[in-house]
Amino acid sequence: MPARRCVPLVALALPLALALAACTSPRLDQAEDVRHPQVPLDPWFAWLFEYDRADSGESYQWSTLLWTIGHSRENETTHTRVFPFWWSNDDPPYSSSRLLFPLYYGRDSEAETARFYSLLYGYTETDTARTDWVLPPIFHWRRSRTSDSWGSSLLFVYDWQHDDGSTSFTLAPILGLAHLFQGTWGLPPDGGDVPALGREHSRRFELLNLLGIVSLFGYDDVGDRREIRLLTLFSNEVMSPIRSWRGRGEDPFVREWLFPLYMNVQDEDDGWMYVGPLWGTRDDRLAGTHTDWWLLGLVSRRTAPEGVSWSLAGLTVSGPDGEG
Repeated sequence: MPARRCVPLVALALPLALALAACTSPRLDQAEDVRHPQVPLDPWFAWLFEYDRADSGESYQWSTLLWTIGHSRENETTHTRVFPFWWSNDDPPYSSSRLLFPLYYGRDSEAETARFYSLLYGYTETDTARTDWVLPPIFHWRRSRTSDSWGSSLLFVYDWQHDDGSTSFTLAPILGLAHLFQGTWGLPPDGGDVPALGREHSRRFELLNLLGIVSLFGYDDVGDRREIRLLTLFSNEVMSPIRSWRGRGEDPFVREWLFPLYMNVQDEDDGWMYVGPLWGTRDDRLAGTHTDWWLLGLVSRRTAPEGVSWSLAGLTVSGPDGEG
């Protein structure tokens, strides 16, 4: 899950996190800041009130009612709590935060400002971007201040992202685990070994992906290559029982199959085709030979510059000597 979507969840879980933090001792900067109990009480009654203070006076804390109400200070760092309604943390000049549950949460730091109001609306803001939330984490809208980048999502309905010319749209996403449809366009026209072939951009589409285990339909159009696949397993195109992957332009290769009935593999120098157990063919364009076979290769015919030969079970029975 992207970090920007976690902000509201963090805000909602903050009371529990602060409650756990309140039960721990603060970080002490110096040995003389070790705190000593100031109110001696029987351990059975320590939950009623506790007050500890360091000899330097720069470090102290008090709490009552099982730490649900309390205040602590360590040099310039302070923390106040009235569980679960009020939390306050100040660590100047680095950060400060306030929580009035469930009406308000605010945080200021060197990198980010966040405000959330009554679990209905909130925003996070940095020098480079701002994200607004409505009923977080139901709906959000993100926009960059330094680039052509924006995004929007409605929980379990859609996710729409645009980054520097490329756009992706996902329909019915389920926490990144599954989706009904996903399309991406405006991608770079070429890849590491895929020439652009005069194209301005590439696009990809996918229909019904479940946990990355199975994808119903996929389509890629990248540079000089086009691919269509059905029932892809484990996000691996080779594990698609139905696939067509073809090159265009100066590299007209073919990789397509309907497993196990049909397979076709063609390159510039050679290629082969298989149709069920009945017939298949192979071309060696460099050697100038063409071979047809039937019944899983039991019978084959080879056409070569020196003539035509027939073979039975791999043994030449007529024509010039050569490979069957």
